[in-house]
Amino acid sequence: MTILFYPQEDELITGTIDQKLEVLLEAAERYKARVLETGVQVAPEGSAEKKRTSPRDIRYSWNWEEIAKLLRQIREMPESSPPAKMAKSAKFKKLAEIYEVLRAAKMPKLEAVRLALMNECAQLTSGGSQVA
Repeated sequence: MTILFYPQEDELITGTIDQKLEVLLEAAERYKARVLETGVQVAPEGSAEKKRTSPRDIRYSWNWEEIAKLLRQIREMPESSPPAKMAKSAKFKKLAEIYEVLRAAKMPKLEAVRLALMNECAQLTSGGSQVA
């Protein structure tokens, strides 16, 4: 049984950070749809009880390596001028949207990461220094 990863490696090979964020958002939406689609299945033979999916039944996974690479690229962006800070803040906000979609895909612990990204975004827009 092969496992399908979202996003696939070839989707993020080239492009700007903004394009990669869009690809990640689309992949997160597809991943969420798959998780919610197969989360609860009706038992065979028309019985009324529901059957939960076990880990061996899962044929897809989220590719955390790609989102980690992109997070590192965004964090390494310069903050030397107000427009640069605003651009970096917008990228953090988009990344937080991606984490929100993934959180909705039955990953509630990602809420802490999303809130941390929104905090970084707020610090950049308010002109405060970023804490590592």
